[in-house]
Amino acid sequence: MTGKQLGMSARLKISRIDLDQTLGCGQTFRWRRGADATWRGPIGDCLVTLRTSGQWLYADGDPKRKDLRARVSTYLRGADDIAEVQSELSRDPVMARGAGAVAGLRIVKMDEWECLASYALATYANVPRISLMIENLASKYGDPIAKGVHAFPSIGRMREASVAELRRCGLGYRAEYLAGICQAVDEGRLADMREMPDEELRDALLELPGVGEKVADCVSLFGFGRLGAFPIDVWMQRALLRLYGVKGSYSRLREFAAGRFGGYAGYAQEYLYYNERTLSRSGGCAFTRRGASSDRTP
Repeated sequence: MTGKQLGMSARLKISRIDLDQTLGCGQTFRWRRGADATWRGPIGDCLVTLRTSGQWLYADGDPKRKDLRARVSTYLRGADDIAEVQSELSRDPVMARGAGAVAGLRIVKMDEWECLASYALATYANVPRISLMIENLASKYGDPIAKGVHAFPSIGRMREASVAELRRCGLGYRAEYLAGICQAVDEGRLADMREMPDEELRDALLELPGVGEKVADCVSLFGFGRLGAFPIDVWMQRALLRLYGVKGSYSRLREFAAGRFGGYAGYAQEYLYYNERTLSRSGGCAFTRRGASSDRTP
């Protein structure tokens, strides 16, 4: 990844980046696409507008931040070698036939606290509902960063809110879970979790109120950057059954994914998820089942 800071703007060369695939696939909830093909969303205390032109990714920040380029690169995992990811996953015959169609889809790296709180709200809710709950929280408890946009609230500020106050943000029963999480974690605890091995981190997340296996895996992947995590929901159950003929418990499917995709299981999950929700619904399909029963090629 190359590029430079340009005043309050930044220019980055991030290999293989498709903003529509990356920011519009449901892994993050606060980005909006403009009519001019730009994407706009907050990263920390800065509202960022992204666009691509040729081989370059351009970022504008409001307000000005000297670390804008670093923020964007971190958020979009600019250091990930997508060519290597695709090469490794293409050892799987199903992936080999469809990976090229999603080569621009990158895993995001959200702030750990924002990711944890966001996915705690994501249970039994669609993306528009999740986005609305998050924006309600940000508007009420987050610091303003640009016109009509607020930063995601800090743990400390959220801890001050009562369950009743959180419910008034439209969280429903999730308000109790979020309040409990605010009491269970602080910045020190998050720092400790960053240093934990993958399975220990997952176990620590599962101890938190309202955090089940899917949420723990989502937070591991999109918040803590653990690329071996493989979140499983109904879309992934359908994809694994349709493409691989495998079904069973969450643990069974998770074990299958770990053996099939290895350390890049998180990328495989997002490729399959995007294929199942977006490509197949529009009449296309990047991945097919033909050859799926074959053993993984060497």
